[in-house]
Amino acid sequence: MLRSKLNSYNLLLQGLFFIVLGFLFFTKWQALWAVIYVFLTLGFLYLGVSQLITLGFRRKHPVRFSAILSLAANFAIVVYALSKPRDFLTFIPYVIGWWALVNGIVQTINFYVYRRDCLRGTGWRFVLALITWIMAAVLILFPAGKLRFLSRLAGSYLIFYGVVTVIETMKDLLSPWIKRRLLKHMSLSVPIVISALIPQRVFFSIRSLAKTDKLETADPQEVPKVDLEVFIYLSASGPESLGHVDVSYHGQIYSYGCHDPENRRLGGTLGDGVLIIAERNAFLKHALAGEHKTIISYGIVLNDRQKQVIEKRIDEMLQRSVCWQPEIQRPDGNPLASDYASRVAQATQAKMVKFKNGKFRTYFVFSTNCVLLADHLLRCPQLDLFNFTGIVTPGSYLSFLNDEYCRSGSIVTTRTIFRRNEG
Repeated sequence: MLRSKLNSYNLLLQGLFFIVLGFLFFTKWQALWAVIYVFLTLGFLYLGVSQLITLGFRRKHPVRFSAILSLAANFAIVVYALSKPRDFLTFIPYVIGWWALVNGIVQTINFYVYRRDCLRGTGWRFVLALITWIMAAVLILFPAGKLRFLSRLAGSYLIFYGVVTVIETMKDLLSPWIKRRLLKHMSLSVPIVISALIPQRVFFSIRSLAKTDKLETADPQEVPKVDLEVFIYLSASGPESLGHVDVSYHGQIYSYGCHDPENRRLGGTLGDGVLIIAERNAFLKHALAGEHKTIISYGIVLNDRQKQVIEKRIDEMLQRSVCWQPEIQRPDGNPLASDYASRVAQATQAKMVKFKNGKFRTYFVFSTNCVLLADHLLRCPQLDLFNFTGIVTPGSYLSFLNDEYCRSGSIVTTRTIFRRNEG
């Protein structure tokens, strides 16, 4: 109980901090950008010095060109920021403009995926892509005077995010009736830039604790007494450092991804969606020993009505699927195939399917991704499990489930860490 209260007060202070910061973007935006300038300069200086020290201790190993390039870029940014502080601040709209340009490309691909699969919300995806392209063009071509506009935009979001965080925290202090009736739909995910960093940050925290023998890990063969599990997969680097999400129900793991190497585009970020259905213990054993994953499991307790809804949604989803075999399982395939789907099939005897139409037919890393499966099963009005809203990423799910676990009376009752035994 005390731990839950302390967590609530911590979230309350965070919410108030975001509200104050949001108002400062409206009232003292020039001073705030000056502070941001100082912290950014110190941050890049810290990164450069850290990389320089790291390279100094690696004389026995060849130094990668990418490491030298990153080191030079960090120090170049510091020199530029110190020599031309005014230009550095005016350069910010350019940076955000280019970010908006990349986001516009992502939204355009997202529109293509929704239109191709005839998904609901296709028109909104087009509007969002168009707005993002216009914003990118304005910031890149006409950056002068846009810092104030960006301050208003950031301030509005921070105030809204802070207010929602405070209201969410106040739920713990209100009566159950008010929780259900008045604040049912008040929720917001963490900003996508922050949420993308959460899985990697948690991974390094777990690894640090393991080195000090302060980390208690569990045996995946010991099934917790819960009805459903959500697994968050963590990694140190690469695309998987952004996290991956699977769902387990009744001893079966459902894992969705772009697992067909013959139907991938854009570096594996776009392609046919493949759903892997495998026995829980066998899949976790392979993920830990064969794929070297670190996994956090969140256990959820369901009532009979919620179980029926979950089972119905799984059945409806599988009715739109067709069986698919990875190369190692095909009669004319390569028995030594080493792609991910083949490795999983060989280790777990998993069943794999693709989808004929609708949701899950096409995988896209920034929208119809691995989190879509958990979102499809868990976040629907019939279940009334979570009030989680906003952009869904592995990081935002990890943040939300962890907060729910820390709340008293939550349906998230267990949190378990599975990690490969390094010994």
